[in-house]
Amino acid sequence: DKAELRRHYASWQFSQFLHGEQGAMICAARIVESVPDMDAKFYSATQTMDEARHAEIYGRFLHEKIGMLYPINDNLKGLLDDTLRDSRWDMPYLGMQVLIEGLALAAFGMIRDTTDKPLPKQILAYVMQDEARHVAFGRMALRDYYRQLTDAELREREEFVIEGCYLMRDRLRGVEVLENFGIPKKEAAEFSEQSEFLHLFRKLLFSRIVPCVKDIGLWGERLQKAYLDMGVFDLGDSNLDLLMSQDEEIAERLDRERFAAEEAERVAEVTEAIAQGAE
Repeated sequence: DKAELRRHYASWQFSQFLHGEQGAMICAARIVESVPDMDAKFYSATQTMDEARHAEIYGRFLHEKIGMLYPINDNLKGLLDDTLRDSRWDMPYLGMQVLIEGLALAAFGMIRDTTDKPLPKQILAYVMQDEARHVAFGRMALRDYYRQLTDAELREREEFVIEGCYLMRDRLRGVEVLENFGIPKKEAAEFSEQSEFLHLFRKLLFSRIVPCVKDIGLWGERLQKAYLDMGVFDLGDSNLDLLMSQDEEIAERLDRERFAAEEAERVAEVTEAIAQGAE
């Protein structure tokens, strides 16, 4: 039963990654359409391609390796819908590049750093390498734009961030996995709340989001109070650039290790062919 439960949890996690990447692809395409700057349109077009590639690899991993797919979590769907529903060009940036990508990077990084399975470790490391670029692009675009907004406009965006952060902290818990095993919803919620994995994930969740929100200029009193309430206010001083550069370095190290192993295999293959030829 424990092995099957682990398979269900892995399926739930990677299914939400897949649905998030599908949403990111749509958001990136929306940015191509709505953003006023031509350079931003060009970059968003490349991001749309990146997200399509991520969706493909997560889809293949779920179908070919785990053999199970979970539907999108209702609260993740709600956040994606809110992000896409707004007609202002900066809202897909804020919802996707800051909140949802920040959530994704925390989840990806946690599994990348704890799994002993080489395939998911490689997939997550390479996806995170792409996402680090996407977040950096969103930060630059929003930082410049938000300097021009009025206090009322900034407050509106801060409210969106506060609501999104509480939603991600309180509602993305995998309760539906336990319900699939016949555990009543209330008990499943209690079990999830006691999970060490969930506690660690919640702590890491905001390690990317809070410094990014502060960096782009959304740091009003109400938002600061919300982060104090969540116990993550101090993360505003985290070095986001350092975190992103570490993501890049991990992917590059995996590249070197992979290519070194492949080169060693190729040398052995050639050596064996030479030996057979000599015989």
